[in-house]
Amino acid sequence: MRAAFKGEAMVRFCSTLVASMVCLWSVESRALDKQGSAHGGSIAGEDSGLAIGGSLSSGVSLYNPTFAARPDNSGLAFLRYAGHLDVDLIGRRLSIPLDVNVVTDGTRRARAAPSELDLIGGLTSTWRLGKAAIELGSRFQHERPVDRGTFTQTFLDTRTRLLYSLAEVVPGLSPALGGGDVSGWLTLGWFTVNRTYVARPDNTGLAFLRYAAHVRLLFWKERLGLGLDATMFTDRRSNAWLRPSELDLTPELVARLDPFELHLAYERDMPVDRRGLVQHFVYLLVSWEFSIYKMTPPGLEDRNEIVSP
Repeated sequence: MRAAFKGEAMVRFCSTLVASMVCLWSVESRALDKQGSAHGGSIAGEDSGLAIGGSLSSGVSLYNPTFAARPDNSGLAFLRYAGHLDVDLIGRRLSIPLDVNVVTDGTRRARAAPSELDLIGGLTSTWRLGKAAIELGSRFQHERPVDRGTFTQTFLDTRTRLLYSLAEVVPGLSPALGGGDVSGWLTLGWFTVNRTYVARPDNTGLAFLRYAAHVRLLFWKERLGLGLDATMFTDRRSNAWLRPSELDLTPELVARLDPFELHLAYERDMPVDRRGLVQHFVYLLVSWEFSIYKMTPPGLEDRNEIVSP
């Protein structure tokens, strides 16, 4: 359950959050998908009102032979700090998602010092579609080193996400899983403006299309689960620009105790149309979900009676 912050508690929390974001700003290697799905991929939510919420995450690499710490593929990723914020202007029908990702280099003496900074912002609109929901949106992403090097990656993409929950379709599924669910999303994205974001782990080509799928199996009142992310990019410089050039896979174990989540994951990024660099590592990630503000218009039954003149 998301915590609410009011009065002085809200001021203290906002100050802490802003300070954290400033630290991130002043400080990830090419990761699977640094853009968090708006509202955590949930198909339910308000269709009106103003709300601000998100999550903060921190992770550490447990085993990393090849996963880089900068866009130019130098170093080895060690720590990751991430922040995700959803600003709902008209409920989920008009939202501004914001993401910040920071990665440190485990090969440096200062292993906790940032080596890469990624900034992401955009606009999304989510609508119920029968037993599912559809998320439409566009996002701008910029990745840059912060300690050395000059290679940066920037793009503007347009994407469509189909959000699903099998418990919505199969009523008996949740009781069978002890109050759990099988949920996730399917994504089709187009790198609308892209002059630098690459199509393979070895930094070759230019990404053109994104095919992605996410599935999560949660059971025991959604406290334990398994997850799998799969993302494919295509290369606009290839003659077969619809054919995948890279496949990224991330299986994970998930433990939840609201508002916290713990992830033990293995990520493997590999080319699929030619031989080349494969990046992979095992990491542990903890995230905290929060809500800062929420204002929902009252229902008709709660509004003052309108007196006729």
